[in-house]
Amino acid sequence: MKDNDLVPIAIIGMSCRAAGVETPAALWDMLEKGERRFTPVPEGRWHGLDPGIDLPSPPAASLLDRIDTFDARFFGIAPRMAAWMDPQHRMMLELAWHAVENAGVDPDSLNGEPVAVFVGSFMSDYRERINAHGLADSAAFPGGMTAFSANRVSYQFGWTGPSMVIDSACSSSLSALGLAVQGLQHDEYPMALVGTPSVISNGFYANTAYRGGALSPSGDSVPFGPHRDGYVRGEGGACVLLKRLDRALADGDPVHAVIRAVGTAHNGRGGGLTGTDIDSQVRLLRRTAAAAGRSVGDIGFLEAHGSGTPSGDAVEVAALAEAITGPDGSAATPAGPRGKVWVGSIKANIGHLEAAAGLMGLIKTVLVLQHGRIPRIAGLPEADPDLPIGGTHVEIAVDDVPWPRGDVPRLAGVNSFGLGGGISHVLLEEAPVAREFQQRGPHVVPLSGQDGQGVAELADRLLAELDGAEPPSLSALAWTLQSGRRAQAERAVVVAENLTQLRNGLHELAAGRTAADTEDPVAQAWLRGEHVDWETLWEPDDASRVRAHLPGSSFRRRSHWFDRMPPGSAAE
Repeated sequence: MKDNDLVPIAIIGMSCRAAGVETPAALWDMLEKGERRFTPVPEGRWHGLDPGIDLPSPPAASLLDRIDTFDARFFGIAPRMAAWMDPQHRMMLELAWHAVENAGVDPDSLNGEPVAVFVGSFMSDYRERINAHGLADSAAFPGGMTAFSANRVSYQFGWTGPSMVIDSACSSSLSALGLAVQGLQHDEYPMALVGTPSVISNGFYANTAYRGGALSPSGDSVPFGPHRDGYVRGEGGACVLLKRLDRALADGDPVHAVIRAVGTAHNGRGGGLTGTDIDSQVRLLRRTAAAAGRSVGDIGFLEAHGSGTPSGDAVEVAALAEAITGPDGSAATPAGPRGKVWVGSIKANIGHLEAAAGLMGLIKTVLVLQHGRIPRIAGLPEADPDLPIGGTHVEIAVDDVPWPRGDVPRLAGVNSFGLGGGISHVLLEEAPVAREFQQRGPHVVPLSGQDGQGVAELADRLLAELDGAEPPSLSALAWTLQSGRRAQAERAVVVAENLTQLRNGLHELAAGRTAADTEDPVAQAWLRGEHVDWETLWEPDDASRVRAHLPGSSFRRRSHWFDRMPPGSAAE
């Protein structure tokens, strides 16, 4: 293996969306509360649904409230084009925009740069739904092609790096991540964006999966639980912006976490055509750890694939227990709390996001490292006693487990297994400790949105970020909003000497009121819509001028649907 294969990769930006979730902060809030976001599937939501088996009640899933809405105006897309555009393409654009903003980068500043785009994909329900209605339109030519899930992003941002879609079924997103990391390690491009959306609007796949026994007929299957009977579907998506760690640190990029290695493989004939087996998983776990110069026992937490199928969960934990054991049968004490490797699965909260499942698990694992706590598997008071982990160092997280920083960087793993045998594993390390700076001011903090509501929503999200596990400094927040955002039509400003003044101003804006008046000439120029050279407010060598992870712009979504009869809201 070449030395540059081991180059660590920084996650500098990330975004996500799921049932009731628009930001990573909201995702963590749901995980911390142990909430399960499932609802009956509204009639007509999965067009043509005919499960072919008797269900005790309407099918259950973790659904987005609306799948027909999109802020076409924000992205400069005509309403007709948006109507015939796969909702997964629309979500991918929104996720990409928020991931770039979350990295503290003005999306417009990357125009013409060779940034790569890798998108995981599984199905195109929208195209099947259109076809089932016997309709067609020239706008559906790009709108229905799977390749445009990635290509549309590259076009929107003006990026010139590789742009492609990867399909390995349920492991698609981590397969895409593996290719992106490999290219970054070999210096093929300076940055890579990896994302996967998953939106369900047709019943064909569910019809076959119910008949094949993959989907839970009860709709209440909890991973690693004693009564699991298949997986429950979910909608949503996730996105990360990646860069080599050495360059991210040199460029002052904020770092969420560090990817030490990504392993991808196939089961061969192990586990059959649609399953997996212990030996294949053990090989992958050990090979991925070895690529980073580590052992499987160095991880303290594994975000499992944990689909909730009877055999799949048992195979996964058995493979983990065996992978921890050395060739001579010995096993060092793992690096997790109480000398265990703790196992969790976000599918208990938001279902199986299929192509996006692995990347959503990665986002959760980043949050686990940031917050120093392993959340319990929602809805699981006790693990299945028949799971093959008795006497091993593997433990199912049925309670919240503290996992604070220590002298050695914490390491976690993320699994994702594809229906067709493609398997992936990511080795994730906590971010380097960020340098702390004195909270000082005054600082001009500019906010903008498409309208007053957009400004209010951004202010509210910034307040939530200030209450997070790793709140930004006043100077980092100010510089990020000054230099890392597109200036929009509606503008507001807070001039703050300290975080207390900043919070007060943000509370006023979040409530729809105007922040305190200011006589600062730069702030006044910004409010008048003038171009401001923010560099003039800073000393050239001011070390506190760093970027921070902040929530993204607020979208003004409107309904766009090909036949003007969109499916009902999940909230209804």
